[in-house]
Amino acid sequence: MRMNSRSKRVMVMVLAVVVMASIAIPAGAFGAGAPTGTVTVQTAVFAPDAYEDDDTFETAYEFDPAADGNTFYSVRTFDGKTSETANDTVDYIAVSVDETGTPIWVETMFLDGRWDSYVYIYAEDATGPDDYLASYDDNDYWYSTYSEGAYFIAPAPGTYYVGVENRDYAAKYELYITVGDARRVSGANRFATAAAVSRLQWDNTTSPYYGTGYGPEYIVVANGLDPADALAGGALATQLGGVMLLTNPSSLPGDTYNEIMRVAESRFWYDDDVNVIVLGGPGAVSDAVYKQLQGIRFVTSVERVAGADRYATAAKIASATVDYGSVQTKAYIVNGTSWADALAVAPVAGYDYAPVLMTTKDDVPEVTMTWLADHGVSDVVVVGGEGVISQAAYDELDALYVVERVSGDNRYETAKEIALYGVNNVGMQDSLATLVSGEGFADALAAAPISWWTGAPVLLTTRSSLHPAVVEYFDESGEIGVSAVDDGTGCYVVGGTAAVSAATYAEFRDLWMDYIGSIPVAR
Repeated sequence: MRMNSRSKRVMVMVLAVVVMASIAIPAGAFGAGAPTGTVTVQTAVFAPDAYEDDDTFETAYEFDPAADGNTFYSVRTFDGKTSETANDTVDYIAVSVDETGTPIWVETMFLDGRWDSYVYIYAEDATGPDDYLASYDDNDYWYSTYSEGAYFIAPAPGTYYVGVENRDYAAKYELYITVGDARRVSGANRFATAAAVSRLQWDNTTSPYYGTGYGPEYIVVANGLDPADALAGGALATQLGGVMLLTNPSSLPGDTYNEIMRVAESRFWYDDDVNVIVLGGPGAVSDAVYKQLQGIRFVTSVERVAGADRYATAAKIASATVDYGSVQTKAYIVNGTSWADALAVAPVAGYDYAPVLMTTKDDVPEVTMTWLADHGVSDVVVVGGEGVISQAAYDELDALYVVERVSGDNRYETAKEIALYGVNNVGMQDSLATLVSGEGFADALAAAPISWWTGAPVLLTTRSSLHPAVVEYFDESGEIGVSAVDDGTGCYVVGGTAAVSAATYAEFRDLWMDYIGSIPVAR
């Protein structure tokens, strides 16, 4: 379950009335370190964007994938004052497709102003704004935000119009329109990529218009240069509904600092806690970085979770999962030096309310066995073949627990089998996936929270071409994009072209073509 719910959404709307009425908030309402005085919503003014006049079907911007790329990105405004009705109340974009079954995936993301977006899809011969083929508001993935996602399957070749509305409010936003089933999320480096994934989870934490108190309570920070602690912490971040951000061992990157400030601001103004959990000892994340985190204005507390080595740290992280989240009677065991298996299993474990613990190839460390015994574990899932966790180690566990091995012939096949396990056993989405590099962990470390958030299991690929295991997964689980019709989201590729090449991304994005005729076209 996600941390935010419909009841919290209603509560936030109630708070909106208070905030938008500009009622002064006494200084004493804030916790230690909060500013004094009053907090009011200031009027903002947004100028027309570069795509005006796009307020009618006839004047709609014509999205051309040949010129704009298969994902069309634009920054737009509903111009006017936030204190008044916007001058521009709808944006239209024309999208032409050549094949029946082509996905048109639309995403809106908040930048500034007063925000509550809707998305509509119209046929070329639509008679007006009420004559739409499909409408989207509060789709599953965007349920707890005021942004929106729409995943529409074209019932025939032709031109369709995407309409974006915002309840007549003035605002600034980002618009993504993807012709295909996948969009890339990345930054200039691994730290920026993790921040981009975090923003995808929590995009409108800086908006004052619908009340404060919105955002993740927990921010997990791990060494971005060594995967050991981050991989064990992926399941923790998912279960807490938090974000996973990365740091250099000796200094906090600007991208990470800025993202913490952004996601924490709303909770700070509502006097809600923002807790940073640092994974690993001073050798992984230095005391200097720890102090930098403590000094961030919006952070309530910083806690280090660490053990003597990666195996002990994984056990400590598992204990933190018990303390802050919830675990059942299952645990997942990975080889402590096999980052690929741990990366793939983290969101599955999060969905299963289970920790990820570590072992050596031939012997289960005492700290791992002790944790299992002390926490009422009855079932253990061993991840990986005998090349990473031997039969001897398996037998150690099998003597005490109900043990199951999930593995493939290589890391790509193992990731596929883990994904299928997540679909068949813990309820993850059968026609979505989160694609990351199987050749390097840099960008992939941040994938676990967004994989859990969307329910799309992690799959691995080689950089230069789409690994066959990815196609096999969809052949076995479900045609790509089927569930996306209702959930409003497609598949994310996490990482830049150095991790997943443009050609590989394009192959994945166009995988829907393999299933033309079997994907439902009506929402």
